[in-house]
Amino acid sequence: MSFAGQYILALLVVGLMLFGLYTVVRALGRGRLVASSDKRLITVVESTFLAQNTTLHVVKAAGHYYLVGGGSGHVSTLAELPAEQVEPWMREQRNLFDAQTKTITGFLKQLKKP
Repeated sequence: MSFAGQYILALLVVGLMLFGLYTVVRALGRGRLVASSDKRLITVVESTFLAQNTTLHVVKAAGHYYLVGGGSGHVSTLAELPAEQVEPWMREQRNLFDAQTKTITGFLKQLKKP
């Protein structure tokens, strides 16, 4: 194989490794959020950026869910969300995390086989 071919192959391997690490970190992050939401009194369930310095959060506090907006120096409660709308999403996220964990575990077990 020529030098250029080896170089391209090496770049491809590094790219695949970075993508794999990115996928694992996302899966672990999702699991941390899903697992911690049941054990804490107050938890940020989900967040998204709307614009620079403006965020929207779903916050669970004492069994109630709130839609909270935050910006430069201020935070305000926008609405209380019904648990019937949030909890199915949480169950789906737990199921996705469990499936990803099983996939990653299976892949790692295959790598360990001699």
